[in-house]
Amino acid sequence: MEGPGHAGRRRYAHLNSESTELRALVQKITDLPTLPVMMATITRLMQDPRTSAEELGRAIASDPSLVSKVLKLVNSAFYGFPGHISTITQAIVILGFSTIRNVVLTTSVLKAFGRNSGHKGFNVESFWEHSLLTGAIARSLALEREANFAEETFIAGLLHDMGRIVLSQKISGEFEKVIAHREKHGSSWIAAETAVLGLTHGEIGGWLARKWNLPAPFIDVMHWHHQPIDYLGIEPAPNNDTSNLVFMVHAADAMAKGLKDGKIDLASTAEIHHLVRRSLKLEEAGWDSLERRAADEIEKARAFLDIL
Repeated sequence: MEGPGHAGRRRYAHLNSESTELRALVQKITDLPTLPVMMATITRLMQDPRTSAEELGRAIASDPSLVSKVLKLVNSAFYGFPGHISTITQAIVILGFSTIRNVVLTTSVLKAFGRNSGHKGFNVESFWEHSLLTGAIARSLALEREANFAEETFIAGLLHDMGRIVLSQKISGEFEKVIAHREKHGSSWIAAETAVLGLTHGEIGGWLARKWNLPAPFIDVMHWHHQPIDYLGIEPAPNNDTSNLVFMVHAADAMAKGLKDGKIDLASTAEIHHLVRRSLKLEEAGWDSLERRAADEIEKARAFLDIL
């Protein structure tokens, strides 16, 4: 079995090389949205450990719309400060840098692709609903496992299927072929994408994330959430290793598909790779505890998106 270092080198080599099919496909995209300069600014500031809340606040203050969203979030019922927080610096101290980044990134993505525009065979509202549920359940898993990257899991889950929305909105001709194949053969989306395009929305999503210069963990999730074992080639490191983010989003994706009345349908967990189940100890999971936590996270996530 290969060691972690070798697996890591192979993984990133794959991510940095685009397949012939992917290159041919993305050449057809002529109007890919770009993320606002604010996203790059916030990312740069957050990477500097010397950045203060005041500095981050000054950067955000240049975008009145963003200021409004941050203040609306911190003054929401969830945080318990209704109407009491009036400055962006106070809001940053209360929410934390990671939540601020999540607000900026989510706002940017929703602005770039919209929440209501659709395509025949693709329901954007359902897309964001599934993405939201995946993010909330992934964060629940991270909290249950006491992972130190819980803040990243919600946004990673929210963004995991972005390759699908790129395919439907920006390469619609190919998307129609995928739909036709799926309807004719009764196959899954992944099987239809592979048959028609020679690749999946995961590879498209990974390409998009790299174009947007998103943090590496988000790139990995968007690319590999349907191929979690190919991602590492081995079982992941302990749960304080952010490589487990891919595993958690993979599991949450399956659970979100089977969520019924706030309950996780155990039958839906059959789609979770057995090594992921074992790594995350899902066989031993306290489902009641996970469902209660997921219900809270889903409520929080809905409030988050409503504000944005």
